[in-house]
This record gives sequence, C-alpha cells and structure tokens, in this order.
Amino acid sequence: MILLLAFVVSILMALARGGRLTALAKVPFRHGWAAMTAFALQIIVIYFPLPVSAGLASPRALLLMGSYALLLFVVWANCRLPGMILVGAGLAMNLIVMAANGGYMPITSEAVGRAGLQHLVQSADTGARLMATKDILLPRDQTRFWFLSDVFAIPSSWPVSSVFSIGDVVLALGVFWFFQRTLLARDAVTESTVLA
Repeated sequence: MILLLAFVVSILMALARGGRLTALAKVPFRHGWAAMTAFALQIIVIYFPLPVSAGLASPRALLLMGSYALLLFVVWANCRLPGMILVGAGLAMNLIVMAANGGYMPITSEAVGRAGLQHLVQSADTGARLMATKDILLPRDQTRFWFLSDVFAIPSSWPVSSVFSIGDVVLALGVFWFFQRTLLARDAVTESTVLA
C-alpha cells in the first residue's frame, strides 16, 4: 500500500510542478515484459495465499523471490534512468530479509496491531500469512535481519494504514526521483529549436 501511495504522490507532485505524463513515452525503458511478469507472479502469491508458509522450499515463496529477482534484472537493465539505483537498493533490502526468513516479509504482531491490520491475520501461529500481503508473522527475536523487515507502521487512525520496511522507503525515494526527473524533463527537440 505504501508503495502505491508513493507512486501516486510522486506523479501528482511532478504534474503539479509542471510535469507532463507524455514525457513517459520518451523514456527508454528496457525489458518491461519482465516487470509485468514479476507483478503477475506477486499477484498470484499475494492474493491466493496459503495460511502458513512452508519456507524457502514452498512454490509460492520461490515465486515471490523469483519476482524480486526479475525486478532486480529490470532495474539493472535500466540503471541509467533516474532513481533506478535507489529502486534496486530497496528491492535488494527486501529480498535479503525475505530470503533469510523463509521467502516472505516478516512482520511482528505488534506492528500489525499499531497499523490496525489484525483482520488480515489468518492465524496467531508463528509463520502465519497475512491475507492479501507478502507478510508472515514472526516475533522480532526470531527474525533474521529484523531491521530490514516491516517494522514501520502508519497507525489505523490515519486515512491509510500500512506497514512497511526501510527497503520500501528507499524504493519509494527512487520512484519519487524517477518521476520528478522524468516528467519534468525538458524536450531536447524544443531546446534545440529555441537555440536555433
């Protein structure tokens, strides 16, 4: 949810500053098919969840981590675009903590409670999935690289409540930078015409 919000806010801010959506058509983005495939894999894992993760060997965990690997490939192929290094760093942080904890993103029951998302918890058991997310419940003392997990929470008293990781923050900064630089880019043809 936090990444979708960052995506929308980034575009709206760029448009408010005089940016144009048509500028996206001029972005030399490579291997978009791989990004679409990655998102399709994530939809399968997130919206058709099993109650409890079976660990790294489970097909769903492998699909989820495979989707992140595909996204990292796309970032590498487009690393010259603005913000892509930050996007890649955020994805890598998330992939590290997920791979170290069974293939899903760890979250504590306390973070779930702060965000008011208890209704998504399918079971109070350790390793239980949260509905419609990539998260599993893990106590902090059982989480490897806990500082990279979903430790931040937007409280339920806000219009949008969510949990997110430091990797999500870095990724969102990369997305913000990409849209600010891309939508506000000057048209090279217009510049050369003015100079002539």
